[in-house]
Amino acid sequence: MIEEFGWINWTVVILVVLGTTYLGHLMKGKAEGLDGFFLGGGKLPWWAVSGSIMATQISAVTVIALPGEIFRPGGNLLFLQGTLIGVVVAKLLMALLFVKPYYEQRIFSPYQFIENRLGSSTATFARLLFLIGAVLGHGVRLLTVALVLSVVVGIPVGPSVLAIGVFAVIWTLMGGITTVIWTDFILFLVMILGPVVTLFVVFGQLPFGLDEALRQLDEAAKLRIVEISLDPAKTWTVWTALICFTIFELAQNSVDQVVAQRMMCCRDYKEARKAVLGSLGIIVFSLLMAAAGLAVWLFYQHHAPSAADAALLAEQPSRIYPFFVSRELPVGLAGLLIAAIFAAGISTLDSALAALSETTVNGFYRKRNPQAGEAQCMRFSRFAVVFWGVLLSALAYVAGRLVQNEGLLNLAYKAPVLTYGPMLMIAILALLRWNNPKGILVSAAGSVVTGVVLLVLKTRGVITMDEFWIYPISCLAFATILGLSAPLQKIAFKTP
Repeated sequence: MIEEFGWINWTVVILVVLGTTYLGHLMKGKAEGLDGFFLGGGKLPWWAVSGSIMATQISAVTVIALPGEIFRPGGNLLFLQGTLIGVVVAKLLMALLFVKPYYEQRIFSPYQFIENRLGSSTATFARLLFLIGAVLGHGVRLLTVALVLSVVVGIPVGPSVLAIGVFAVIWTLMGGITTVIWTDFILFLVMILGPVVTLFVVFGQLPFGLDEALRQLDEAAKLRIVEISLDPAKTWTVWTALICFTIFELAQNSVDQVVAQRMMCCRDYKEARKAVLGSLGIIVFSLLMAAAGLAVWLFYQHHAPSAADAALLAEQPSRIYPFFVSRELPVGLAGLLIAAIFAAGISTLDSALAALSETTVNGFYRKRNPQAGEAQCMRFSRFAVVFWGVLLSALAYVAGRLVQNEGLLNLAYKAPVLTYGPMLMIAILALLRWNNPKGILVSAAGSVVTGVVLLVLKTRGVITMDEFWIYPISCLAFATILGLSAPLQKIAFKTP
């Protein structure tokens, strides 16, 4: 398989990754102190931050998954409801509710904001929820990219995981969040080339125009984009998009340090709002990837793959986009777009490393070592980057030895289902300055337990509800438990 990909494509892949590394080195700045390492000194332009937010939220898994969702039997555009509704509503709420309060305190993370308003015990619980979700989620994202590339391009899982992990650590250590943001921005521009090139290549080889393409897609029900069903077992409906995906996206932006850390790197809250609203450009990218997915489906309707390849794609339709890129695009272009997928895996991981390092240092190390100076904290920050990089890579490698089918890894993506609901509720209470420490901790724990119970019942077939509904239900469980415990606890409304 490696030989089939060709030395020219491999050269392009290597040049893109090394070139991005060099550009990240040029843009790293001095990154002095914790403020420079974790916040870029608060001097990064909003448009670069916006591009970094989009690159982080897109990830290589997204680039692979969207065309796969369309290509599979019965696949269509219903998944776009989440982007067109949930993402828009959530980012507007984020810009309106959270950005200014965060900037008024000039904090490193949402958990510091929570600590300032609700106390250290609540903030520590929120940090622990983040660590659990980040370790599971990003370890699996790393493995998923490695598994897909190992089959389609021929990179063994072990070396692929190692390469992504090493470059992610290097990019993060090189200049902290500044390097992460600039490399993310560069890779976002490269990722946009993927669907654009795909559309040009496919329509250059199809024996008909756009009108006939739309007719065939419509006839195959691939253009279906709206589902108003009230069936809770259906994943993509208007209601899951409006309720579930809004909660998911709002939590990801407001209280997941992987995304929130970028927003805090701007000069002031007005610039940060521009960054958050500018990241709505992810909608354009999603639409482009959806169009590319439709184009790839059309291509293989008229250029059937071999029997062996067809069996591979039938088993794992998520591999269709990197498969198409490596087999059908011109030499050089294929290398560029596979490099974009590979580098997007690095981008997602280095984003997690920066966030995990900050949470470890400011949330735990400095509390245990209050006399530690800036230099000592910086050394530990770099140690934390390496530690988390090794841990996530090892987790991905070990899981890859046990599981060779990325479809089975969907279980690990349920980590945010268990953590985002209580994390978002804690952040909202911090906004309201509604402080009831014991009640909040009991409510958060009850929310997590509710999610676990529902997930187990779903897995065993006792209920048919889609996992997305765990987001609002866990929030409702949190509010219910808190309401019941409020009369029993002393409530303090903190003033600014």
